[in-house]
Amino acid sequence: MIVSEFKLTRGTKELIKTAIQETKSNNRYVLCEKIADMVETKYSGLNLEYQLERMNLQSTGKILQAIDTYFYKHLKNSDF
Repeated sequence: MIVSEFKLTRGTKELIKTAIQETKSNNRYVLCEKIADMVETKYSGLNLEYQLERMNLQSTGKILQAIDTYFYKHLKNSDF
């Protein structure tokens, strides 16, 4: 899937923006780890699975793709 075809939910955009602000990093892997920790802390059990599917973040690859899409379409200097 091409980056421009990948859709981000509002929740996914907020997660990525928060991860950028908290880590002060633009490293995809640092952000991926932070996002995974944030989602795991916020949701639990079956709710975690549901939320990951809803936000299309079920795998590391999908989280990285969401980060790439955010950088390509939504990144602002104020995010850092």
